[in-house]
Parts: sequence; C-alpha cells; structure tokens
Amino acid sequence: MAKPVNSFRKVLTGMQLLGKLGPSLQRRSFVFFLFFLIAVMSGLLLILFSTGVFSVERNKFRIFLQNELGHAAQSVEQEYGVLSVEGVLLAERLSKQIEITLDTFGLNPADLKNNPQCLEPLLGQTVGLLRAALEKNKSSGVFLTLNATVNPSLITAESSRAGLFLKNMEPNVINITFPTIRLLKGPISIARQEDLDLLPQWQMEFSVQPGDFFFTTINGATESDLPLSRLYYWDPGCLMTGCYNKAMLLCAPLIASDGTIIGVCGFEVSAMLFKLQHTPASSPYTRAFTMLAPLVDNTLDTSRALYAGHFAAAPSGDDGFLSIKNPVAGIFSYVSPNGTIYSGLHHDINLYPKGSVFSGNQWALAVLIPNRDLAVKFIRQSRPIQILLLALFIFGVGAAALLSRRHVAPVVDALRKVKTGKVTHHKKTNIQEIDDLMAFLATQDESDALESDALLVQAEEMTQISPLVQSFIENVKTLSPAERNVFELYLQGYTAKEITDKLCISINTIKTHNKRIYYKLNVSSRKELLLYVKMIQGENHKTADDAD
Repeated sequence: MAKPVNSFRKVLTGMQLLGKLGPSLQRRSFVFFLFFLIAVMSGLLLILFSTGVFSVERNKFRIFLQNELGHAAQSVEQEYGVLSVEGVLLAERLSKQIEITLDTFGLNPADLKNNPQCLEPLLGQTVGLLRAALEKNKSSGVFLTLNATVNPSLITAESSRAGLFLKNMEPNVINITFPTIRLLKGPISIARQEDLDLLPQWQMEFSVQPGDFFFTTINGATESDLPLSRLYYWDPGCLMTGCYNKAMLLCAPLIASDGTIIGVCGFEVSAMLFKLQHTPASSPYTRAFTMLAPLVDNTLDTSRALYAGHFAAAPSGDDGFLSIKNPVAGIFSYVSPNGTIYSGLHHDINLYPKGSVFSGNQWALAVLIPNRDLAVKFIRQSRPIQILLLALFIFGVGAAALLSRRHVAPVVDALRKVKTGKVTHHKKTNIQEIDDLMAFLATQDESDALESDALLVQAEEMTQISPLVQSFIENVKTLSPAERNVFELYLQGYTAKEITDKLCISINTIKTHNKRIYYKLNVSSRKELLLYVKMIQGENHKTADDAD
C-alpha cells in the first residue's frame, strides 16, 4: 500500500516542481513536434476529404443505384406498358365475343345478370382468348370477371361474381409448346373441356367487395365517357380471396357496344414474377432490393408494394410506409414508422396516359438498402485508411519523442557540464552555437583558474600569514572545479542568489556546494568563510603596502 502512495507523492511533487520551474526544454521540443505532426495530419485529412477518398464507396453505391434503377425503371415501364396495351385489346375482344355469344341466346348485354344459365357457355367461349393472351405475354395470370353470378339467390350473391382466372406457373418463361397453365377460378367443366389442372386454392367464383379491383374499375368506367384506352386501372398489392401471393392487377372494363359494362378483365403480375424480373444484379450490396409502390404525399406505401431482392431487408408490416427525406450527396433516405432507415434512389413510374381516369395515381420504383448495412460497408471500406492514419500518427508521436530527445540532448549535456564545471572536457557536438559557448566558458574557466592560482601563490609567499589562514589556503586547493567556481564568486563579493543566476544553477545546488566548501575549508558558516576571505584580502593589501 505504501508503494502506490509514494509513487503518487512523487508524481504530485513532480507536477508541483513543473508548475514552479516550467516545462523542460525537451518537453517544449516534444510539444512543438507534436503540434507540427497534428498540423500535417490535419492537412492530410483535408486533402483526403477534398479528393473524395472517403466518399469512394458512397460514389460506388450511388452509381450502383443509378444503374440498377435506370435498368429496372426502363424494364417496368416497358413491360407494364405492353400489358396495358394487351389488356385493352383483350377487353375489346372479350366484349365482342361475349356480345356474339349473348346474341346466340337472344339476349342483350343488359340481360346478363338475369340469365345465369348462359354464364358457363359464355365463359367456355372466352377461355380460348384468355389462354392465348396468357401464353403470349409475360404475366402470372389472366382473368375475366363478369358482373353476374351463377346463383343470384345465395346470401353471398352480392359479393360473388362468375368468371375465369388462369394462372401461369412459369410466368417468367413464354412456353407455347408446353404451357404450364392452371385454373384458379371458374367452372370445373371448363377445366375438363380445356384439359386444365385445378390449383389447390381453386374457387368457383370471384369474391368481390367495394373498393377492390372489380368495383374500382367498374365505377371508373361508369363515371367517365373516355375511350377504353383511358379507363384501365392498375390495382396495387392485391391479394384475392384464396390466393397466397400478392399481385398487381391490370384491370380493363368490358364495355358492350350499347355502353353496358359487362365486367372486368386483365392480367396479373404476381410478387414472385416481379421478383424474378427485377431483382438487383449480383453486387457487394447483397441486401439491396427493388420496390414498386404507390407514391402518396412524398411517401411510399409499403403495404401495397411489390418487392424484388432480399426480402429480409425489405420493410415489414401491412400498414407501413416510407417517408422520403431530402438527398445527401445524391442519395435519398427513407424512414419507416418504426425508425428503420433505408438509403437509395427512386424514380416515378408513369403507368397511365395523360387524361386517363386514374392518371392521378402515382407510382414509384425504388432501389433500397438498409442504412445500417451501408454504414458497415462504408466503415469497412475506410478502415484500411483509418488504420494507416492511426499508424502514421503513432509513428509520428514516437518520432517526435525521439527527435525532441536527440535534438535537446547536446544542449542538456552542455548545461550539465556547465553546472559541474567540466566545460574544459567538452567534446564537439558539431552544433556551432553550443561549441562556441563551451569554448568561451572553457577559456573563462582557464582565466579564472590562473587568477586564483596566482592569488594563492601570492598568499603563500606572504611571510606574515597566520597559521589559520595558511591552513585555509591549503584547503582551498582541495575544492572541485564547480566548488571553486562558487568560492571564487564569493571572493568577488557575489551573494548566493547572484551566483545561481550567474552559473544558471538552482539554489539547492548552491546549498550543496556550500556544505562541501564549508566542510573542505573547515568553516561552519558563510560568515566565517567571508571572514577568511577578508583576512586573505587584508594580507594582500598589507603585502602590497610593504612592497610600496
């Protein structure tokens, strides 16, 4: 326990001494080199920042986003544009086919609801058109929903609609020779007739409700007199009853020649098909993903979006959204309600022609990555530079310590020799100022020594010197050079304080020299020492008078 206390006391004493005497020359030199090193490192960091070394990874990421977004946006606009055109053409063909079939029954389009017995034959006549359209286009399904039900007397008749839904099990491949088409909704008799397998989720009819794809399309066509090419509707993130996969539906109204709206038809783009077509290319950003979502008030509606890429990184939740923040260095930030931040770029997607009923519905395609992943990537990229800068700084501190010590060593050595009075034994340091100073001091010491020796010789030659003075003079010869310097200054009348200033030594050193001088000269105090000095000086004056 005593050792730590003693160590602490030594440190405290050293700090107090440092406060009184000020920092040493070596410490001053080290601080100077350290400040110089900091200035150099600051300049180096400024150069690195100005040249964009630390933003290389961010620039790479921005280029990756631009390339992926540009490719995906062009592909989405082209593919969805083709499906929009094909959907309108399909609606026109189905409307004609349905009118022809109704005419064979002697019915008008308006009589469709009241004649459920003709629905199955009518659907049988349209399956060929639906199948041909599905095999021709890259879509996951094609559907026809009539504004009628097979059994109007059922309780669920208001939410049930007859129709057909054909699913393509390999939507990313157009395979005319071996099509993989299954029946999801529609009469079983048609499946037998067309040799179609039923999906496990098969249902007889569509379940519809206000606000869904069916009623939204019907209402839009009812309230407008625009041509069919301005009436189609893209339903976002639709999940039909019995389906297990989200999808976007292109919905085009079936309008008879007399203006009656018979139903709705269109294509399905499933989440799986979107993923197969628009997953970001292989890159170091493994958790990047593409998202097609409705754009509402500068937010992306993630609850009705389609995703392609790393699903684990995509936003979760059925009622979520991403708020778009201002870009930094050309990269946008997207913040979810739970605080998760994504970085990326987005591009507005125009799915409707100008002046169409639903042209006010905005869509955006975004390529995103979790901000945390991006931060880790940036840190890893800059880590070698950070390690190098840290190593340079540590090396610089060590070099500053070594240089300050080597730089100050000759000065400290010269001062030590001056304190001990060994300037005559000084070796050249090849530092002009120090060598000149030491040569000058050595000359001064030789001159003072000669004067002191002459004085002692003169004192010895005095015939009437008391034994005490004679003994004192003999003892003076035993003084060391440093002690002799102090003694000679006493002879010249200097005080102890003045000697410390002249010899550049501390008062403690003077006290040490005094003790040794008192001991060697056999005196007990400075007063007695000065008395002997006066006696010698008196003898000198007496001798000089006798000589005269």
